[in-house]
Amino acid sequence: MEGQFDYECAKELDPVRSELAKKLYAKLVEVYKTDDLTEVDVFRLLERPPEAHLGDYAFPCFRFAKSLRKSPIAIADALSKEFTTQDCEPWIQEIKPVGAFLNIFTNKAHLASSLLPSVLDNSYFSPKKTLSTHSKKRVMVEFSQPNTHKEFHIGHARNLCLGDSLCRILRYLGYNTIAVNYPGDEGTHVAKCLWQVLEHGNGAPASEPNKAYWYGQKYVEAVRTLNEASPEDKTRYEKKISSILADIEAKRGPVYELFQKSRQECIDDFKKIYTWMDTHFDHYFFESEVSEEAQKIVDEFIAKGLFKESEGAVGIDMSEYKLGFFMARKSDGSTPYITKDLALARRKFKDFHIEHSIYVVGSEQNFHFQQLFKALELMGFEQAKNCFHLSYAHVRAPSGKMSSRDGTALPFAYLRGELLKELGPYLAKYKDQWTEKEVVQTADRLAVGAIKYGMLSSDPSKEIVFDLSAWTSFEGNTGPYLMYSYARTRSVLSKAKEQGIESSFAHLDLIKHPHAHELLRNIYDFNETVNQSCEHYKPSILANYLYNMCKAFNRFYAEVPILKSQSVDERGALMSLLEAFSITLKKGLFLLGISPPERM
Repeated sequence: MEGQFDYECAKELDPVRSELAKKLYAKLVEVYKTDDLTEVDVFRLLERPPEAHLGDYAFPCFRFAKSLRKSPIAIADALSKEFTTQDCEPWIQEIKPVGAFLNIFTNKAHLASSLLPSVLDNSYFSPKKTLSTHSKKRVMVEFSQPNTHKEFHIGHARNLCLGDSLCRILRYLGYNTIAVNYPGDEGTHVAKCLWQVLEHGNGAPASEPNKAYWYGQKYVEAVRTLNEASPEDKTRYEKKISSILADIEAKRGPVYELFQKSRQECIDDFKKIYTWMDTHFDHYFFESEVSEEAQKIVDEFIAKGLFKESEGAVGIDMSEYKLGFFMARKSDGSTPYITKDLALARRKFKDFHIEHSIYVVGSEQNFHFQQLFKALELMGFEQAKNCFHLSYAHVRAPSGKMSSRDGTALPFAYLRGELLKELGPYLAKYKDQWTEKEVVQTADRLAVGAIKYGMLSSDPSKEIVFDLSAWTSFEGNTGPYLMYSYARTRSVLSKAKEQGIESSFAHLDLIKHPHAHELLRNIYDFNETVNQSCEHYKPSILANYLYNMCKAFNRFYAEVPILKSQSVDERGALMSLLEAFSITLKKGLFLLGISPPERM
């Protein structure tokens, strides 16, 4: 994870780079007597060139220009004469200077013989040292956190996709990971919704298939009514809403019964979405569960002298950290949302014994989490230093920003329906060949894959514009393109099996075509890419790696006649490469939360 680079694990995930770093560092010390870097520095400086023909690794020589009083170009040229392929056998085939870089080419045959058998027997995807090191660390990822009595919209989907993928990546790398949800089930938005409901009935109709959406519309109607009301009516309405809120908080009467019923209906609808999106939670916290605890934690830290009064409010003066005043209790005696986060954090630390806590929440809450983490630190929680806010930008409709409050957000049900409608014509051609169940299942998998890839392929910090036709395209950087690439490999493998062609490791030295080696090199990078995605909390790194690997596969598929290769030995070698690609792509898609169809 970010800021916690583990060199021992990194070496296991990229053994070629590890061997290079070790030998290159030794040569730098021997020849140049340089002492301003370590073996770890050399490992991290080694990079992947932007184009395949430039090599498999590149070592930039800018770092040494000042201390050696030579130009980076001269250093690269001299180093190429000192550091030869014999220094790093059998991994390296060629080393040559290109400008200020030392470009390094791996031995294709040795890479293939080392990699492909381990991919096909799945041992490549179970790095022992990494798994055993990480298994000792307990990580909690809090994500989704929808408000009950509001609709689940496409903005919520980005949060859901990020959190689910991050959990999968953490678990793949061996972390003891707990996925949790923290729905907002109390507050004025609930009271406003129920006020509107009570004005027109006793709850969502039994025939209503999407009750969370129905309650969300009642909330929108309530906001609109309040905004359009005269001052006198608004005062009267707000008194009713306050009375409803008081009944909910006191857990009394018919209003509280309606609250419980409507709350559960919303949660049930959210769970239907989670099931369709193949997302699972190990535990649910609820905002209403920590309200009383939040008040107690304020009293406790007033007694300890940390929380102090300021203009009637209680909190911490964080001005020395440029974080203003952290308000733990308002002047009216109520606690703001952030105080509930304090209580929730302590419950996480105490009851679940977690060491790392990751919060997947929109960028509008950046300051909130800066204050929260500093407060936890000042309160003496050691885990505060291992809390991380995975901040992400909004999803925007083509027409502009969306809001639940004014009813402009695109409901998730709408997103799902439109995606299935868009994919319908593509799958219509299979209706006479496939069972209805397979058609429906394939449509669902394509729709979910389109959503998840669309939400994950961009850096979390960048805003997303939802584009229905672009996300469902089978060309370009999309989920359907990746899923189609997987289905194509399954088709080729099936045809090969019918022709009696099987994967073979006997002659992997026959994998010589540049596009074949490019694909092989992409497969090799899988574990290191997953590690990078974890280290930086960015599934987008993995998503774009998979896209580039699929492009490499399609170039290979277009140029290399796999099934028509002249030699039986070459066909067997190429089939092992194709099967390895298929397995790796499916593993990667799984880590994004995508289950590709086996045929399309």
